[in-house]
Parts: sequence; structure tokens; C-alpha cells
Amino acid sequence: MTMKKIAILQCSAASDSATEALDIALALASFDYPVQLILSGEAVKSLLNQPSKRYAMLELLDAEPVVISSAELTDTSPLPANIDTVIVSPEQLKRHLSQFDEVLQFS
Repeated sequence: MTMKKIAILQCSAASDSATEALDIALALASFDYPVQLILSGEAVKSLLNQPSKRYAMLELLDAEPVVISSAELTDTSPLPANIDTVIVSPEQLKRHLSQFDEVLQFS
């Protein structure tokens, strides 16, 4: 049986939404599901302003790197060094999302 590839798209900076998205990503990764957390919109700004050490746990569980939409980044936006990230353009993000069997969105 092949496991579904799951994307968790976090668009909101609301702490409840962010916590739930990360909790689900960590839970799925702990059961070896192919999962990737994707940050867009206000979620990117929240990560840059207040990075949580819990995001680094995804790498420990062999989850895919956190994808960050470049639309919210500036040249001076320092990415947290302890989090494995991939930066994509909005156009690349649309194509990237089409590769997943399921997309869970937290807005």
C-alpha cells in the first residue's frame, strides 16, 4: 500500500492555526507519512518574526524541508538557520502543490 503524499499549507499567523498545522505535520512525520509543511502569506512573516524550535523537529523526523513562498520575503529577511527550508515563487508553489495527493489548508 502506498501512502498518500500530504501537504500542509499554513497561510495564517494565528497561533492556534500555526500550532495545529505544525502538530499535524509532526504527527504524520512521526508515522513516516510523506508530509511537507508549506508556509505562505502571514505564516511566513510569523516564522521570520518568531521562529519556533518545533519546526526543526520536522527534519529530525525525516519530513521534507519547509517550503516558503518567496512573495512574503524581502532581501533582508533572515531565515531561521535551524530550520531546513526551500524557497519557491508563487508560480512554483502552485506547481509544487499539484504533486500532492492531499492538501490540508490552515487559514
